Amino acid sequence: MATGKWVAIMKELADCGCLFLAFTGGEPLLRRDAFDLLSAAAEMSFAVTLQTNATLLTREKARILGEMPTLRADVSLYGARPRTHDYLTGEAGSFAATRRALELLKENGVPVMLKVVVGGFNLDEVDEIAAIADELEAPAMFTSLIFPRNDRDPAPTRLRLDDAGLERFMRFEIAYLPRYLSEVVDFNVEDVVDYVQRCAVGPEDPEGGKRRYCGGGRTVFAINPYGDVYPCVAFPLVIGNIMKNSFVETWRDSPELRELRRMELEIPEECGECSLLDRCGICRALSYQERGEAIAVSREKCRLTRTLMKVLEDA
Repeated sequence: MATGKWVAIMKELADCGCLFLAFTGGEPLLRRDAFDLLSAAAEMSFAVTLQTNATLLTREKARILGEMPTLRADVSLYGARPRTHDYLTGEAGSFAATRRALELLKENGVPVMLKVVVGGFNLDEVDEIAAIADELEAPAMFTSLIFPRNDRDPAPTRLRLDDAGLERFMRFEIAYLPRYLSEVVDFNVEDVVDYVQRCAVGPEDPEGGKRRYCGGGRTVFAINPYGDVYPCVAFPLVIGNIMKNSFVETWRDSPELRELRRMELEIPEECGECSLLDRCGICRALSYQERGEAIAVSREKCRLTRTLMKVLEDA
């Protein structure tokens, strides 16, 4: 879609009351009009996140970002050392380019958050990555959740931590979590169990059931460069196209979205019998990518929840 179409869509979203807007990809800075779009979003007072590897940033571009008061740069960092980071990106010198960009962002007063996917390839470096975040006076968001590709090819899942590595990572994560969350709320490690439960159990079901909250298609959505609308950036189910209908029409009338919302309170029988149900925040996108159904047991989500509960019991 052309620049003007994107700006028109952002105007429609602003009129709808949308508050948060994330520019992601792929790499959003590959677009020649990226800064035009970012500027338009900032002028509409969206809380903007630029999700980037930052390697294309120059001193002048960092300065421009620093003039956007509602923007934060979420920068992907896959290791604390060049060898590790460059292994995952497949691009020699990418670690050095990202580190230079992070310094430029800091110099220009751009709020930064490090986004760190953790697998077997970088588990040994999480403490060092946290130290880099501290040096930058920025929080880091760590995750061990690795999705299949959008075409459901499971190849990326080979990077997932094994059971022992996952337990080791989660011990790090619950210790680091208060440092990350303290950026926005008063939080300490004793609050982790309550935090997990509140993330898992959504608004009360008026009919008294156990509602498993997932924001996909309810509080979040994604739009690709061709106008296709998805329930979220990780959920490759097309629910409409804004080249054919307005966003409001898609959000209100999409048959696929209506069906997804209708199933909100449904859970598999296996989940209903699980003792960890009120600690397990479902991910419809993960279920869909693993099983081809939004209402299905995600084995990876089960593994993550069981490991987290074991770690919390030992904490």
